[in-house]
Amino acid sequence: MVLAAGATFAAAVAVLVFLLAISTGSNGQVSVLIGTMGSSRIGTVAVVAALTSLAVGLCLIPVSRIWLLVMVPARLAAIAAACLAGFVWVLTSSATVVPLISAGCETGYVIEEDSFLLAGWGTVYRTDGIFATAVERTGGDDGYHPFADGAYAVAGDGDALRVWYSSSFDYLAAPTATDGEPAFTLPTRTDRAFSCGLSAGTREPSPTPPPPPVYTADEARAGVAEMVAASLSATAGSARNATGAIIDAQELELVTTACGEDGTRVGVGIEFTTDDNAASLARILQVWDAAGYSPDRAMQEDIRYSGTLPVEKMSIRDSTTIDGLIRMGISSRCSAPE
Repeated sequence: MVLAAGATFAAAVAVLVFLLAISTGSNGQVSVLIGTMGSSRIGTVAVVAALTSLAVGLCLIPVSRIWLLVMVPARLAAIAAACLAGFVWVLTSSATVVPLISAGCETGYVIEEDSFLLAGWGTVYRTDGIFATAVERTGGDDGYHPFADGAYAVAGDGDALRVWYSSSFDYLAAPTATDGEPAFTLPTRTDRAFSCGLSAGTREPSPTPPPPPVYTADEARAGVAEMVAASLSATAGSARNATGAIIDAQELELVTTACGEDGTRVGVGIEFTTDDNAASLARILQVWDAAGYSPDRAMQEDIRYSGTLPVEKMSIRDSTTIDGLIRMGISSRCSAPE
C-alpha cells in the first residue's frame, strides 16, 4: 500500500512538472487539453492525487513513539491539504469544453468555459493534438456558458471566422444576432481536414409558463375566508383572542386593499392562543400543506405560498414565549378589476 501511494505521488508530481514546463515555455499561452480536461483541471486532479497519496503514505509508515510528535502534525497537515484540494476541485468542476462549430464543421478551435457564483468566463483555444493555444477570451453574465449552450453564431468567408455569442441566458433560445460587430474574429485553419455533419448543440426554447389564473374579488375573499376557517378549525381546542374570547372565523373582518392598477387584495391578521400553541401551529401547517401550498420560512416565521390558488401567501409565527399568542396572516392574490 505504501508503494502504491509512493507511485501515485511520483506520477502526480510528474504530471504537475509537465504542465508547469508547458506553461512556462509558452509564457502561459499553451496548455494541455485532453477531452474536457484542461491544464487547470488536470493540475487540480494531480494535486489532489499527490496530497492524498502523501497523506496515505504518512499514515501507513510505521514510526517509533518519539517520532509521533513530528509525524502526527505532518499527517494532519497532509490530510487537511488533501481535503482543501478536493474542495477546490469541486469548485472548479463546472468547467465545460466544446468545439467551435461553423456550418456543421469543426474549426480547429474549442472554448473552455468556467464560472463561479455570478462570474462567468471562457478561453478560446487553437488545438493541436493534446496542446491548446489560447487565442481569445469570452465572458458570460450570471455564470452563463453561452458556447456550451449553443448560443453563438459563426460566419466564415474563407480567410476568417467571425463569431458572435449571447452573454446572458435567453429562455426563448432565439438565434444569436449577427447584425453588429463580431465578438471576435479567428483565422480560418487550413492545416488539416475537419469533421463535418456536427451540431452546435443549440437547445430548444424553454417552455413559457402559463400565466397565473385571475380571480374576481369575490373569489379572492371566499378563498381567504375558507383558509381562515380551516386554520382555526385545526387548532388544539378553541382559538381565543388576547382577552380570552373565542374567535369565530365568520365574524372576522377581512381587509381589502388596492393592488396593481385597478385590482384589490383581501387579507386578515389574527392573534390568538389555544390549549396547546405548538400543537396548533403544527396542525395548521399540515392543513396548509394539504391544501397545496409550497413551504418557506423566514425570520422564525413559517410561510406557505401559491402562484395559482386564490390565497397567495399565509404566514404564522408562534410567540408563546413572548406573550402567549400565535400570529397568523393570510392574504389573497391581486384580484381582477371589477
